[in-house]
Order: sequence, then C-alpha cells, then structure tokens
Amino acid sequence: MATSNDRVLAIDLECVATGYTHEDRSPCSVAIVNEQCEIIYASLIKPVEEVVSDLYPFTGLRVKELEQAPTLEEVLEKIYSLFDSTTIIIGQGPKNDIQWLKLQKGVHYSDVIDISQWFKAYNPRFDNTSFFSLAHEALTLLHIDLNAENGHLATQDAKASMQLYLKYKEDEKAKEVARKLLLRTRPRITPSKACNYKYEGVCLAGYFPQMCTCNRPSFANS
Repeated sequence: MATSNDRVLAIDLECVATGYTHEDRSPCSVAIVNEQCEIIYASLIKPVEEVVSDLYPFTGLRVKELEQAPTLEEVLEKIYSLFDSTTIIIGQGPKNDIQWLKLQKGVHYSDVIDISQWFKAYNPRFDNTSFFSLAHEALTLLHIDLNAENGHLATQDAKASMQLYLKYKEDEKAKEVARKLLLRTRPRITPSKACNYKYEGVCLAGYFPQMCTCNRPSFANS
C-alpha cells in the first residue's frame, strides 16, 4: 500500500497490430494519471514498424493520426522525469505497459498494483477464478462506460484505474462486496468477442487459447 510519501501514478497504453498474431503489437497511445485523477501526460505514438491494422474498435485511432506523432523513444525521454524510485504504478494488468515503457523497478517505481488482481474472484459456477475486464469493473463499480466511444482511449482507461484504486485502496470489505457484484453482473460483450477474436486478419485471442488462430502461446499462462 502506498504511503503519504509515495507518488502514485496510473498508466495505460493502447497498441496497433504490426503482424497477424496476438503478439504482434506496437504502442500507439499512452496516458499517465496522478492521484488527483489529473492527466499529467498523454501522447499518441508513431510505430516504427509497418502497421497491418489500427485495431480501431480497440484503439479508436486511425493510422493516419499517428503519422506526425513522436516515436516511442521520444515519448520515453519525456515521461521518465515523472517517475522515481518511490513511485507506485497502478494499472489493469500493467505488466506489458511497464515493459513497453522500459520502466525499471528501483529506478522508476517501487511497487505495482494490478487492479485486475484486486477484483479477481472465485466463481463457484465454473469452479475457477474469474478475472474481469477494466470495462466491466468501471461500468459495474464506477458507472463509467469505457466502451461508450469507439476504442479504449488510454486517458479514460488510466483514469478509471486510478478511480478504482482510490475508491477501494483502504477498504477490504468493500473489495469483497465489489467482487461479488462483479460476479453477479453479466458483462457486456467485449469488442474482441464481438469481432469473434479476429479483426482485419489479426488474432485477438491472446487470453482465450480456445479461440486463438495464430498458434502463439497464450498470455493467460504467463
């Protein structure tokens, strides 16, 4: 748990596809939000590799919008001053975002809080552990519709992660109530499912091995 001396930042990246497997991605936008839910940095990112799909239902962006954007390396030069060795990073499964941003523990952050781990819950119906999307968490617990517009904007996702953190950070009872509510509430159809886990030939089933068409390792096992 963060202390009063720690800086707490929520991060989110969105990616375009640079190939047709669920591994072939490159960042196209980034947002960083502080503990006051203020956007302290947001930028589009110009991919270095050729883009095979903008994944518009997920990014809300067209490739043309990225042509004049800074590269990832240029973005990194600007954001590193926002982080230090005491920073707590908040996000929905932020592992990949941290890797893309080349953030190092002990240099850019001290700890990571994964919101998806907060709300995972045992599902007696299927006798397994259910993980929920940020969109389901935000709609059910914050009454914020992250799918109201085309694509998941990085700014909206980062703010939603921070709002969930602030609402539940010091209340374990509230977290347990939230888990039960998330289990009881039927999720909306996700954009990936609506596309049958493939968009413009790109596999979208990184977390759903039974729907994968690219035969790459599942992220669900990592």
